[in-house]
Amino acid sequence: MAEYDDTVIHEADGIQELDNLLPRWWVLLFYITIAFAFVYLAFFHVFGFGKGQHERYAAEVQRAEARLAARQARIGDTTDYSVPSFEAAVLEQGKDLYLTHCAACHHSTGRGLIGPNLTDAYWIHGASFDDTMHVIAEGVLEKGMQAWKTMLSQNQRYAVASYIYSIRGTDPDSPREPQGDFIEGSDSPEWGL
Repeated sequence: MAEYDDTVIHEADGIQELDNLLPRWWVLLFYITIAFAFVYLAFFHVFGFGKGQHERYAAEVQRAEARLAARQARIGDTTDYSVPSFEAAVLEQGKDLYLTHCAACHHSTGRGLIGPNLTDAYWIHGASFDDTMHVIAEGVLEKGMQAWKTMLSQNQRYAVASYIYSIRGTDPDSPREPQGDFIEGSDSPEWGL
């Protein structure tokens, strides 16, 4: 076996680069990472013993939904989220949330600015209360409306949707031109009940 030679292999501007060996701890750590990569590959991808990030995410979502259902059962939440509320307290909360989060796009009267008019009988994403709840929760990203399901609780989204239902058929000044499909009678707060 040849003797190791650490002679100068490169020199520039008086700086010499020697052919030194890497420290043993560094080389050992490098070999350990290679071995770990093969074990990781076999464990997760070849034999499928471990759960990947998608499976772990789905399991976490299931646990969160179970905790939410248990919490709602414990506090006795009996609200029917498929029909609007016309209680003054709910509508007042909905109006406050609407003015805070929705008025910038739909105007304080619901007549529409960059967002559509919410007081007429023309609807882009459906005129039912469930449709309104869905649009508030999921948003319309292609139109620039964000999803509110992570920022507002279900009760808050319900209050906003109830308020939007209550302003149907009002006659605000300078309403935005109709958009979407005409739904006969949907400009009434009682439509679909």
